[in-house]
Amino acid sequence: PNECGEEEIERQHLKEHLEQTCPLQVIQCEFGCNAQLQRRQMPAHMKENVETHLSLVGKEVPKLQNIVQQQADLIKQMAGQMKQQEDRIKQQEEQVKRAFMQLQQG
Repeated sequence: PNECGEEEIERQHLKEHLEQTCPLQVIQCEFGCNAQLQRRQMPAHMKENVETHLSLVGKEVPKLQNIVQQQADLIKQMAGQMKQQEDRIKQQEEQVKRAFMQLQQG
């Protein structure tokens, strides 16, 4: 479809070719700078925009740190809840044991 010079791509491999290897396929820059270029132009774009890309990545770091902290807090909370549930289960097991022993004695 892009007339990239690739000879006779089988229909079942066309999607893979376009998504992964076609040099003429327009793709989005993976750094989020909104550049849309042909795949073959992407290496030059990456070299020419290192500072812009680092700036974009740097802006995401605090967001990711916040997400990590939220996840850590949630894990801690859930671990506490799990401990409470384990304690309740142990108490209920003891109650069942006592009740069973009373039934056997009675």
